[in-house]
Amino acid sequence: MKEFIFSMHSLIPVDSVGTSVHDSTLSDEEVVTRVRAGDRALYEVIMRRYNQRLFRIARAILHDDDEAEDVIQDAYVRAYASLDQFAGRSKFSTWLSRIAAYEALSRVRKRARIKDRPAVTYEWATPRGVDEMKSSQPDPEAQ
Repeated sequence: MKEFIFSMHSLIPVDSVGTSVHDSTLSDEEVVTRVRAGDRALYEVIMRRYNQRLFRIARAILHDDDEAEDVIQDAYVRAYASLDQFAGRSKFSTWLSRIAAYEALSRVRKRARIKDRPAVTYEWATPRGVDEMKSSQPDPEAQ
């Protein structure tokens, strides 16, 4: 259960053991371990730590601020859903940054596919196309 403590500026969420959700003394690995154990509110620490870094990565790839923000959001969701797959062979920041970079690159590839796709035309919808679709048989209504 998330509780709150009063600070001079605002209410600060705390976890069940009383650690501030914004506590930056916890290592990434400690935060990940606690989030895996069910302290989901602590995931906010990860988001606050890496927002600027992930934005810079996504923005450098996409050259679009709005899309970079979407990428960051998607990266956080993917990372959260895949926390059990984080094996610790690299730093958590590296793992998270790669997720954001892969998401941004997939959007670049998607843009290229859409851009290179030829325009679809529907010849049957043009007047000439409709005339070509007419049957050579006599019109049943005319008989």
